[in-house]
Formats: sequence, structure tokens, C-alpha cells
Amino acid sequence: MEIEESRLKFKFPDKSHVIKFDDTKFYRNLFNSLPESKGIDFIAIENDSISFIEVKNCIGDEGNCRWRIAPNNHKRATTSTSIDIGERNSLDIEVPQKVAMTLAALSGARSFGENKSSLDELIEVIKTVFSEDFMYDKKKKYIILFLEGDFGGHTRTKKMIMSDLQKSMNAKMKWLNCKVSVVDSSTYNKKIFQIIS
Repeated sequence: MEIEESRLKFKFPDKSHVIKFDDTKFYRNLFNSLPESKGIDFIAIENDSISFIEVKNCIGDEGNCRWRIAPNNHKRATTSTSIDIGERNSLDIEVPQKVAMTLAALSGARSFGENKSSLDELIEVIKTVFSEDFMYDKKKKYIILFLEGDFGGHTRTKKMIMSDLQKSMNAKMKWLNCKVSVVDSSTYNKKIFQIIS
């Protein structure tokens, strides 16, 4: 299965069940009625895992995104940017919030049973998230931030930046038994997805 997000094409293994969560009817038509609702980009299910994947392709716009890669909004007020930051957060805050809201949305979707036609595309994900396999860790849970862009500098490499984001996200994801990864096109796990041109 191939899905495009942020000018990147992702190819998932044939046996995966993948949804673009923030494009589902339930998210767009129902969950979006909640002010400031957020959702993760992809949910990918395989035999032994479920991955919540957020994609940030900042290539060509690194200057406007530089404040987002400093953990805990540390540079939100001091980094120059041409975009309206408003109430937006650094990525280490935004991604865990999106995971939490995605799981809340799935709980809300489950509350309808099978009474809403907009739930069809979520059935497999709901079954997985509310299964015993999920509860007893038979399904590994991955939270993945795919961060593309040239963020390295004189004092910090991109690898250091990604490591700091991952450490901060880990601290914010203690409420879920999961593995957190911040990856890019040269470090991602090709068993979960591949980037194709």
C-alpha cells in the first residue's frame, strides 16, 4: 500500500492495514467538532505491532520550523519565523498530544458500536487498540515522528536534535507502554514502511 503525506510517498508492507487517520470520515466529520482536535497522520497495523506515525517534511522550510525542533517550546518565543505560531507547540509536545487525542478519538468511535457509517475505515484499528493483544503487549506499540529536513548546524547535528526530541517525547509518553522513535529518510525502520520517490 502506498500513501502520500507532506510531499513524501510511503510504502507499507502488503500485509499491513494502514489508515491515514486524519483523513478518515470520523476524524473530519465528527472528531473535528472538538475545538483544537488533533490526530496522528498514519496508523499502521501488522501481525505483532501497531505504529502511530506523524510526518513532518520541513525540506525547504527549515527556517520556519526551527523553533519546533527545540524541546519543550524552548525556542518558540526567540526563534525568528514568518509563520503565525499562535498556540502551536514544539514537536516533542505536539506528537504525544496527537497520539493521546487519536486514542481518545478511537475510544469515542468505539462508543457508537457499528451504528455510524463513518466508522467503516476505523473498524480494524478499533479492534486492535481495544484487544487483549494490545493490552498484554503482544502487539508492540510504536510512536514514530518522521522528521525530514536539514536541521544540522555548527553546534548540534541533526542526529543530536532528533535524539533530544526523542528523549523529550519519551518523557511525555510514559502513560503508554510504547517505543518512541524520531527518524528521517536515512534512519527509519524499513520493516514498518519505506519512502519511495
